[in-house]
Amino acid sequence: MGRLPVFSHLHFLPFGPFCQEQFVELAALMEFKQISFTEEQKATYQRVRQALRGIVSRQFGIPENDLLHDFSFFSHINGSKEANTIHDEYWHQHTDTEQYGTFEYTSLLYLSTLREDFDGGEFVFEPSGMQEGERAVAVEPRFNRLVAFTSDAENPHRVEKVSRGIRIALTAAFTCNAEKAASIGPAFPPKRPEEAEEGEAGAVA
Repeated sequence: MGRLPVFSHLHFLPFGPFCQEQFVELAALMEFKQISFTEEQKATYQRVRQALRGIVSRQFGIPENDLLHDFSFFSHINGSKEANTIHDEYWHQHTDTEQYGTFEYTSLLYLSTLREDFDGGEFVFEPSGMQEGERAVAVEPRFNRLVAFTSDAENPHRVEKVSRGIRIALTAAFTCNAEKAASIGPAFPPKRPEEAEEGEAGAVA
């Protein structure tokens, strides 16, 4: 069952083999880029994550309360940019549990469409070697298409190189390990103490 992708309608990082170390801390990114999310935007993001959690729960028969949020991130692959380091080489085969360390279930929600927004970029499940007669299976990215799968060695995969345009997707992972889930920070970190003080001073003024 874990081999079958699920199609349903419903932090940025590079993709090298050690890319968990390359996660961008959201509060620092927002400060540097002067990004501010509205409460409505935050609520929408949380609703999407919760909807994905429900779909994965039903598909794999895991009680929703036992399925805990792991990392989630947006991937933004630009076909016009060359890879500068191994961390930018997103096309290598990998398994998510090995690459990220905590993933047990992975969901991938496409936010752009092949041949409309970009070329290349197909998601390819590679043979795991666990079953006789396995073959590679390619998933065509399409806006609002969801792919969900177990994250360990039974599902090695890769992404074809993007040759044109920008491929955007939301990855939301889940774990049943409470200790691992507790190590994941909040989706929207609270303001840093110095920022909060500045905001209060501005309000008083």
